Amino acid sequence: MNSKIEKQFFENFLKFFHQAEERRRWNIERDIPWDQARAATTEQTAQIVEAFSAVEMYLPDYTSKMLHMIRRSRGRAWFQANWGYEESKHSLTLDRWLIASGHRTPEQIEAFADQLLGEEWELPFDHPRQMICYTMIQELATYVNYTNLWELARSEGDGALAKALQLIRRDEAVHYNFFFKGVKLFLEHEPEETIADLAYVFDHFQMPARYQIPDYEERAKLIAQAGIYTARDYVKRVKRSIIEDLGVEEHFKKSLPPREAAPALLRDPMANTPIQRIAGVDPEEVRARKREAARNGTSKPPEPVASGD
Repeated sequence: MNSKIEKQFFENFLKFFHQAEERRRWNIERDIPWDQARAATTEQTAQIVEAFSAVEMYLPDYTSKMLHMIRRSRGRAWFQANWGYEESKHSLTLDRWLIASGHRTPEQIEAFADQLLGEEWELPFDHPRQMICYTMIQELATYVNYTNLWELARSEGDGALAKALQLIRRDEAVHYNFFFKGVKLFLEHEPEETIADLAYVFDHFQMPARYQIPDYEERAKLIAQAGIYTARDYVKRVKRSIIEDLGVEEHFKKSLPPREAAPALLRDPMANTPIQRIAGVDPEEVRARKREAARNGTSKPPEPVASGD
């Protein structure tokens, strides 16, 4: 790796690490009001939490395979180890809520985990620069998913789930920012190669563990119907945000609809993935549910800031 890139990666990691130690570390037992977990929270919400927990279950593959790829980059490898620690807390927290709310038993959690771990996730790309493009996109998409689920938990009055998701989404925003700054570094030092890799990854992007999770398409349909993550979210809140924040709009004009045009729900660069194959998800109904949530005191949080610091 270019020595200037590597030096900056390690500086970025140190800043991430020290800020996390000083301001962002949280405790599963102490910082979440588990007595506010509600059995009355809908089963739909519980199924979405279970789906998110299923994605987190492949943490051993995410960490080990990425570490093997980037082990010579101290900044990226040390960050990946810390990323794995924080993601493990997310998985444990989601499972804990499922049990605390009474929606799942410990035995059901264990059986589902055993089923999931019988499958293995593989890296979707074979070059470190492509993988940091992928993880940047994936982390922002994950942030959007958790933010929308957080809003749903708040509207249903589940204080434990809302607090858990508030903590998790904050972690995801910081993870995204680290990867974003890494892609900016590559753009600065290897612009042509990075633009080509970013375009390739956008064209082939899928959320992780699609092929490993049982009944993935049904789970994806549920997530879309609840307004947690749809094609509009991907195009407007993920792809467009990244392209604009990176300042590479001129290279992607043909792949984005005009800003004022709402992309068709089932037509976007992710059209071959289960969430975007779903028929019958009415965007007007989704917006109506969000307006109702806003009237109940739920406000739309800001997107994570892609800081260049």
